[in-house]
Amino acid sequence: MDKIKNKKVSFNILPITNNDKETVKNSLRRYFFRDEPISASIGLLEEKESIYFYLGVSFMAVSTETGEMMGATLNSTACRGDKIKQYSDKNNDRSIKYNELMIFLDKAGRDTDFFGQYQNIDRIMKLEIITVNEAYRGQGVCKALVNKSKELALELGYQMIGVDCSSNFTAMAVERFGFQCIYSFPYSDYVNKQGEVVFKTQPPHEYFKTHVLLL
Repeated sequence: MDKIKNKKVSFNILPITNNDKETVKNSLRRYFFRDEPISASIGLLEEKESIYFYLGVSFMAVSTETGEMMGATLNSTACRGDKIKQYSDKNNDRSIKYNELMIFLDKAGRDTDFFGQYQNIDRIMKLEIITVNEAYRGQGVCKALVNKSKELALELGYQMIGVDCSSNFTAMAVERFGFQCIYSFPYSDYVNKQGEVVFKTQPPHEYFKTHVLLL
C-alpha cells in the first residue's frame, strides 16, 4: 500500500453499471464505512443492508494499470415537486443501527430543505457518498469524481449539486472545490429518548454539514 501511495497512478472516470455492484459494495465495506464517522461510531460496518446506490448518475475511478476501483461517487437526483418520502422505522425489517442512521439523515434532509432555501432551483444532483480507497488518496481522485458529476449535472440540466458531509475531511475537500456550507448540525446535540448522544463521533468529526454548488 505504501508503494502505491508514493506512486502516481493514472485512472479513468467511468459510469457505474449493474455489473459493478459487487465491486462497489466490497470497496464501501472495506474503506467507506470503516472511515465514515457516523457508521464507525455505531458499528454499521457489519450491516450489509446499509449499502445502497443509484445507477445512471454514479461514477467510479478505475486504475488504467490494474483495473482496480480507486474510488467512487454515488449520486442521486431530485426535482421540485417530487414526493418527499419520510423514513420510518415502523413495520420494517431493518436493523436498529440502520434505522438510527436513516432517521438522522431524514431529519438533516428536512432541515436543509434545498427547494425551500432556493426558490429558483428546480433540479438537483445529490452526491450521496464520495469515497476514495486509502491507497489512492492524495492523487486527485475525489476532485475528478466531483468534476465528472458536475459535468453530467450540467449536461442533464441540473442547477445545483448538493453533498452531505458527515466527515470533516469531506467538508474541507468540497469547500476547496467551491461548495458552500448551508447546513451544520453538531453530533453532540442529537440524542435519543433517554438523552444519550446517538453518534459519538471522534474528533475532528464534530458536525454533520451540507454543502451546495450552484451551476
